[in-house]
Amino acid sequence: MYNIGTVTTTANSTKLIGVGTKWKENISLVSPQQVVQVMIGTTVYSNSIHSIQSNTELTLNFPIPVAAKDTTYVILTTMVDSITDAGNKIVTMNIANVQYADIQNRIMTETGVIDVKLPDGTTRKTRTEAERDKLLDGKLNQSLAEKISGDNVTWKGIHQFQKWANISRGDYTFSIIQLDETQGGVSRLETFNAKTNERYTSDLPKKTGTLMHVGDYGFGGNGSGTGLWANWTTEQVQDFFKTGFSSIWRNQQESTQYGARYGASMYVRSSDTFWNMNVNHSDAGATITSGLTGGNPSTFKVAKLYSTLNTTKDSNGNLKAASPIVKVFADHIELNEESEGVELEKLGTGRYKLKGVLGMNSDASWGGIHGGMVIPNGINNLPLVWGSFDVLPDGDIIIETRYRKHELNERQEAERLMTYPEFLKDELVEVDTEEGKKEKLLKVEREDYEYCDIPNGHWIDVRVNMPSNSIYNLKQAEAERLAKEAAEKQAEEDAKRSAEEAELESDI
Repeated sequence: MYNIGTVTTTANSTKLIGVGTKWKENISLVSPQQVVQVMIGTTVYSNSIHSIQSNTELTLNFPIPVAAKDTTYVILTTMVDSITDAGNKIVTMNIANVQYADIQNRIMTETGVIDVKLPDGTTRKTRTEAERDKLLDGKLNQSLAEKISGDNVTWKGIHQFQKWANISRGDYTFSIIQLDETQGGVSRLETFNAKTNERYTSDLPKKTGTLMHVGDYGFGGNGSGTGLWANWTTEQVQDFFKTGFSSIWRNQQESTQYGARYGASMYVRSSDTFWNMNVNHSDAGATITSGLTGGNPSTFKVAKLYSTLNTTKDSNGNLKAASPIVKVFADHIELNEESEGVELEKLGTGRYKLKGVLGMNSDASWGGIHGGMVIPNGINNLPLVWGSFDVLPDGDIIIETRYRKHELNERQEAERLMTYPEFLKDELVEVDTEEGKKEKLLKVEREDYEYCDIPNGHWIDVRVNMPSNSIYNLKQAEAERLAKEAAEKQAEEDAKRSAEEAELESDI
């Protein structure tokens, strides 16, 4: 019986089309005049083979009245338990034996990789014995290799091992080999995983020196490890700059003028010159140091890099150092990261109260002891308002702005007042009319030093001091705590790893 694959029929046609069938190439001896049964729905249609055209097409003696696609079928190659059935089975086995004998003969006598046709009709590529010998010739047997010891061992003149060492640990075998000049004269480290049969090979250069691995000096790794997470004082950092190698490192012990504690640093040295850049992990502040390795630390150049995090453009477009900065507008404030939490209370025209601060910053570039305020400028770079402040006992700041009159020609004065309506006020003015003098509400220019709001589109920059419990300072403290915990955890892991490596070396 043969029932491999499926068949498709066409109504009232004698053609039978197969999918996945091998009606010509099989060992079941499918032949004309054998009975074919096709199941369509719940009905079995019996027929017989007239002729076989190919592995996937045959002609029936009678048309099948119903069409079907990919349906099941069976070809009765013999009558069960008949003499014909027994003969067919004997012939089938004999054909299979002859085919297998032919295959073995080809494998033993031919060369290279050959295409072998199996009894089921499929073809696969198979290495001959000659090809296998070619691939294995000169290869070192694993069990023999484990027995080899000593120096200057030659294996069939192909590989000469000045030194061979095997180290087994768990499922891994580590082999260190020194190859002869025909193989490049390099030393080779091979790692074999017995569980997965995976083999990894690394060649070591033919030169004297210290090998650099991924993670050495912090390159290619996460920068952890002995010598890279240092606990250095300022003097020790200076010594590192004078004697160190290019590396990624960080200081665990303290902040110095060369960088912030826990900040990642990159030190680059070329001959007797160097530079080092440190970036603070909590505020991205960057510090660059450069110099000569043979020079006195007093000659090292140290620079702070300006960025959007430590500078601001004031209301006049000038770049200034920034710590906690509050931009005060007529009806609201804008904060930077360090001034987060400051609140505004509008007390009246030209009067503003900043709450949640500890007075003004006294940086000289922001006004020194007189406070840190920048007044916006207008036409001809003339200040638009007078600005003053008062620090309350609790640290809150009262900001006051007043109209600032300038001597301008009539046209410039008119343009200024049209641009800044805040400089005008409503006032009853006596005017001449046809009915006589009458009071009329008009827009008139404010008097010099009269309260007025900050003009629309402008602001006053105020540099303030923040309390220790401000949002930013609490974030900084938390970042410092997390960095310290991470450093302690990494130190424990490094110590554990060092102990494991020491144990491994002792086992070897």
